[in-house]
Amino acid sequence: MLRCSVPDRPGALAVLAGTIGEAGGDIQAVDVVEHGESDALDDLVVVFDDAQQLSTLLAKIEGLEGVELIHAGPSRGHPGDAVTRLAVGLEAILNGAMTMEHGIRALLGGLLRASSAELMETSAAPSATDKRLVLPVDGRVLVLARDYRFTSTERARAEATLRAALEAGGSCGRLPAAAPPPTGDLDDRLRQP
Repeated sequence: MLRCSVPDRPGALAVLAGTIGEAGGDIQAVDVVEHGESDALDDLVVVFDDAQQLSTLLAKIEGLEGVELIHAGPSRGHPGDAVTRLAVGLEAILNGAMTMEHGIRALLGGLLRASSAELMETSAAPSATDKRLVLPVDGRVLVLARDYRFTSTERARAEATLRAALEAGGSCGRLPAAAPPPTGDLDDRLRQP
């Protein structure tokens, strides 16, 4: 996965894509992570036949005007897989396949490509930085870290995902009582007040 800052002007992403192709890379997915006034932050899932092609590409990216390589590392799936990861993660919390603690660490760590995800007491928590998120969780904190910065968009998504996971599973990790299965015809259920 490559995270690149690319100028926000027509053709800039095409120049980067052409450079990737020239180095022998195959772009499998692109995700616009953040959009600023003059640039965009893009995640690109790129496949190479060998490591030398990646080395060649990294050198070529350094020569591209206005393009900054933020991170190059293994992908944890295509950017579009995030919706699937979210659904599977929430389901695992709800059906008890994962404890709430393990579920939120795995869910948020995976979604944000964190190198570490730890749940700890607030008193032991490090300070938040651009490369470390510290999110409150029922009197404790979830600390997510990686070697490149979290964007404001990613921070907002992490907070929203955490709220959804806690609400879905109950704020103390207890599962809500299962609703009885619906009965009757769908049209009858829709007509009920």
